[in-house]
Amino acid sequence: MKRNKTLLVGTLLAAALAGCTLPQDQSPPAQTYLLEVGTFAPTPVRRASGKTLLVAPPKAAPGFDSNRIAFTRQPPKLDYYRDSVWSDAPARMLLPILVRAFETTGAFKAVVSPPAPGLANLRVDVDVIRLQQEFMTQPSRVRLMARIKVVDLKSGHVLGTQVFEAVEPAPSEDANGAARAANAAVQKVLEQMVRFALRYV
Repeated sequence: MKRNKTLLVGTLLAAALAGCTLPQDQSPPAQTYLLEVGTFAPTPVRRASGKTLLVAPPKAAPGFDSNRIAFTRQPPKLDYYRDSVWSDAPARMLLPILVRAFETTGAFKAVVSPPAPGLANLRVDVDVIRLQQEFMTQPSRVRLMARIKVVDLKSGHVLGTQVFEAVEPAPSEDANGAARAANAAVQKVLEQMVRFALRYV
C-alpha cells in the first residue's frame, strides 16, 4: 500500500513538472487596424428625393474576403502580414461607412441596411475587387478597386454600374502604412461612388 502511494505521488510530481516545461506562446498579440474615413462631406443634392436607399452588405473577391492584410511583391502572388490584421474583413467594415456617406448627402428619406424592415426604392451593391499593398515601387502603395451597382428595386433593373480605383502611397513600409493608405484610398473611392449613385436618384 505504501509502495503504491509513493508511486502515485511520484507520477503526479512528474506530471506537474512536465506541465511546467510545456512550450509557451511568447509571441506578441497581432496588431489590429480599422478601416475608416475621416469627415465625409460630399456636395449635397439640391433637394431630398423622398426615396429610401438600401445599402447591401459589400462582398469581396477571393483573397480579399478575410481580415488578413494583403500585400504583393511579385503579382499575381499574394501574401499576408502574419502579425497584423484588420479588425474585421474590409468588406464588412465598409457597410457602416457606406451608410453614413449616403446619409450625409441628404438625398434620401432614409438609408438602411439589412435586416432593416420596410420597402426601399433603390439598392446599392458594392464589391471589393482588390485591396492590397504593392511593393513594386518605392514607396509602396495601396491599391483599392471596387465596383458599385445601383438597382431599381421596383423594376429590378440595374440603373448603372462602374468600377472605381484609387492608388495611395504608403507612409511606411509595413502594415501600419498599409492601413493608413487604405483608409485614404477608401475615402477617395467612396466620394466617387456616392457621386455616381446620386445620378440615379
